[in-house]
Amino acid sequence: MELLFASGNKDKLIEVKKLLSSEDIKMPQDIGITNFEVVEDGETLKDNAYKKAYALYKLTGKPVFSDDTGLFVKALDNRPGVYSHRYAGENCSYQDNRDKLLRELKDKDDRSACFKTVIAYIDENGHDSYFEGILEGSISEIEKGSGEFGYDKIFIPTDTDLSLAQMTTEEKNQISHRARAMQKFKEFLNL
Repeated sequence: MELLFASGNKDKLIEVKKLLSSEDIKMPQDIGITNFEVVEDGETLKDNAYKKAYALYKLTGKPVFSDDTGLFVKALDNRPGVYSHRYAGENCSYQDNRDKLLRELKDKDDRSACFKTVIAYIDENGHDSYFEGILEGSISEIEKGSGEFGYDKIFIPTDTDLSLAQMTTEEKNQISHRARAMQKFKEFLNL
């Protein structure tokens, strides 16, 4: 079954193909849709995931899925949350976001946090379904590891001393929030 992934992030596509054990996933540019951009101004991860999926579904009428992920830090009133990707401002880097978060946590004792991913799926008939994955953990005081993706260098999952950036792709894909949401999605699709 061909699925469209409402994203322009090629790194995320590689991860999604591995998690769904499927090469038959295409991004908008793979089917001739250039400059696919959706303003992510929803109040929840579910809102943003649906918004991206629905925008591509309207253009194609084909089965589409999208995801949205946020980092929720307890001591910061669950910030950055839905603003995780642009926490340090528009067009910021992953490094800018990590630096801002570490500055804000400098004097905090409670460093507990969780990652959440919500997948929105719209089938060929326009019906929507949702799948959520959560990974509990904490924020380290310093960056650890070489992975450059998002907050991976400062997020330590519960029951380990390693940051997500210190794990192999296979190790991360066994426990991550995205992996947990994708597993539910994969079971739903009978892949």
